Amino acid sequence: MDGELCRAPVSPAEVPRLDPDAWEVRRRRAVRLAANHRAVGAEQPPTSTVLLDIGGVVIPTLFESVAVPGFPGGPFAGEGSYRDVEQGRLPEREYWNRVAQRHPQLDIGMLWRACSQVRGEIRTLIVQLGGRVRLAAFTNDMSHWFGEQWQGRFVELRAFDVILEASRLGVHKPEPEAFHAAARALAEPAARILFVDDLAANLDGAESVGMQTMLFDVLDPAGSVRRLLARVGSPAEAHGPAAARVFRVTR
Repeated sequence: MDGELCRAPVSPAEVPRLDPDAWEVRRRRAVRLAANHRAVGAEQPPTSTVLLDIGGVVIPTLFESVAVPGFPGGPFAGEGSYRDVEQGRLPEREYWNRVAQRHPQLDIGMLWRACSQVRGEIRTLIVQLGGRVRLAAFTNDMSHWFGEQWQGRFVELRAFDVILEASRLGVHKPEPEAFHAAARALAEPAARILFVDDLAANLDGAESVGMQTMLFDVLDPAGSVRRLLARVGSPAEAHGPAAARVFRVTR
């Protein structure tokens, strides 16, 4: 990251190191076992897929990562126009267009590219979810800011089973059809998908099609991850490592 433009990331004291190659093996086991459950009609767990928003959840908001003097504070400053984004009254891209108009010296796309990395808390989440649920991500239009090859910028995304981009599906969050399209792409009943986003309006769209939802509080990312782990069963809350697993892996 560019030290003059970007803040140093704030991460948990100990962030697990991810080995994407080892994760690929575990990912394939979980997906294969999930498919077997569906094929034989076995009873499914309440949550079998966790679907994470990317900008704001997997990677921090620009309000967290940009160090440029005078940059807006969004939810950290109680900014009224950003509340319009959170409530669905203003599209997020339009919000950033207005910021760029007020601050023509800023290149918003460049700031996203220069200052973005996966949250340390999300790296921890990836490790602790391993083998318990299928992990997917759902963004509106990362390609707009990062270019067509954006997935390659974040090695941690290799640990995800599916990456969905709403703009490629022809519809955007928070429209209900975006979530119908996501459920179809995941080949998963909406009721078994837990969708996590930092914008309440997007949660409304997911709930309208029957998905479970959870608000990711960017003011408390560590607490948000703890709440998410509690929803799906984390190792610390189970009677043993296998007890929390949705998909048990025979070794």
